[in-house]
Amino acid sequence: MKKNIPIVLAVLSVVFFIGLILKNEQHLKHSDSIFIRLAPVDPRSLIQGDYMVLNYDLSFAGLPVQNSQIGIPTSDTVIQNKPKLMAYVVLDDQRRVVKTSFDPRLLDMYPKFSHRIVLKNPDNRLNALYPASNSFLFAEGLAECYQAAQYAEFKVDEKGNPLLASLRGEDLKDLACEDRKKWWRGNLPILMHKD
Repeated sequence: MKKNIPIVLAVLSVVFFIGLILKNEQHLKHSDSIFIRLAPVDPRSLIQGDYMVLNYDLSFAGLPVQNSQIGIPTSDTVIQNKPKLMAYVVLDDQRRVVKTSFDPRLLDMYPKFSHRIVLKNPDNRLNALYPASNSFLFAEGLAECYQAAQYAEFKVDEKGNPLLASLRGEDLKDLACEDRKKWWRGNLPILMHKD
């Protein structure tokens, strides 16, 4: 019986990871795309090895409040000690984020051009909030291509859960960085051995 425990654990691990992959594939396939402008980061930490540090321009804005009891402030006090927060974004006609607030009335004010999104809160600071990921991993040799990224594309489900799908250039153009690596297409030079 004890001999079977490692096999059972290995099978359960494989099943778990396959389930996680399938869940993310369904999320990518059946969710809405929204685009968040990337804000500048420290140039020394823009590219570190094979990943890029991401900083987002979420354009936090307050809404006019007529009754202070129902108003939801966008100050740092709202986010204290909450690992995740529900935020609401207004989108332009290309689905780019133009305004972010914690006020759910944003959904009613802009029913066609608004979406909810879950933000992570690692430092209890408004300018440190981010959706899903604050870094982007890529294959070796693609750093120069990804430096042209201007927007992050997120697939966001109806509950506001975001998943980072890609990085885009100006005017939301696909950077096509993966197509620039020849070894991905099998174009590695053949090494000749001399006998």
